[in-house]
Amino acid sequence: MSDQEHNLAPLQSRKEDVIFYRAESEIGTLLPFKVYRWNRAGGSIRDHTHDYFQIWYVVKGEFIHTINQHTYSMVKGNIFVIPPYAVHRVDLVPGQDIDIIGCEFLPHFIDEQYQPHSGGKDSFDYSYLEQFMLDEEHVTPKLALSGETDLEVSRLLHDMLDEFQSGKRYYELVLKANLLKLMSVIMREMARQSGQSNEEDERVEKFRELMTAAIHYIHEHYNEELRLEKLCRKFSISKSYFCALFKRFTGKTYNDYLIDYRVHQAAAMLIDTDMTVTDICFQVGFNDVPYFSRVFKRQTGVTPTHFKKNASSV
Repeated sequence: MSDQEHNLAPLQSRKEDVIFYRAESEIGTLLPFKVYRWNRAGGSIRDHTHDYFQIWYVVKGEFIHTINQHTYSMVKGNIFVIPPYAVHRVDLVPGQDIDIIGCEFLPHFIDEQYQPHSGGKDSFDYSYLEQFMLDEEHVTPKLALSGETDLEVSRLLHDMLDEFQSGKRYYELVLKANLLKLMSVIMREMARQSGQSNEEDERVEKFRELMTAAIHYIHEHYNEELRLEKLCRKFSISKSYFCALFKRFTGKTYNDYLIDYRVHQAAAMLIDTDMTVTDICFQVGFNDVPYFSRVFKRQTGVTPTHFKKNASSV
């Protein structure tokens, strides 16, 4: 198998297992980025998660994408962006000719300052990437592209594939530049399809620095008692206005965002450490284990104990 071909190892676990793919085996260690062409037919990729971002763009054919217990038919011109630790699955249509361009990368390929479990995300690139750091419930599972947008996305991915395969000098910089452009095109299309107005966009941009600082503060103190009132006092903004801006900027309420972030951190710790579920519960800012277990299951579909046991590397 070439290093441009996606490595999907045979799945030998029980049906209810959550398969975990690690970047070190799926992407490699030399460059935290990979782009590939995938054109296999038949079969499925069971419920799985990974510690890296995954983008799939359909060039030809059809497959079924399932996330948050909803299914979506993905056809030519459709694309999705899946963040780390989101659980999803893919079912391929038997006998269907399929052609997918896939792109996978770790967050620090976009932002070298990004480190797992770290609150020090104080750069523009992470703020940019943060808009895709969502749980399964809020991920856009299917984005239908058309016209010039579809052509631009297709061109960018084909250029990235050529650049990755050639490995010319400075290809890493070209890949990062094209990836940032690709994600900006996707964000613009998502905003257009959701009906966001230019006036709203301008308001968000005006307060981007403040909201970015607030998000960074959440990342630094998520494991503490982080009341909304305290955050509003710190940034000298009214509670109602902060909530409106925060929802517009992140797509979530403050409480939902904080809980989602804590669950993401917990998922990473369940996989990467030997800590107990109870210790992780308190480590990420929850103060009640049964409540933590309920929230974690609501977000991921499985309990923390089940996730820790079954989200093993294959």
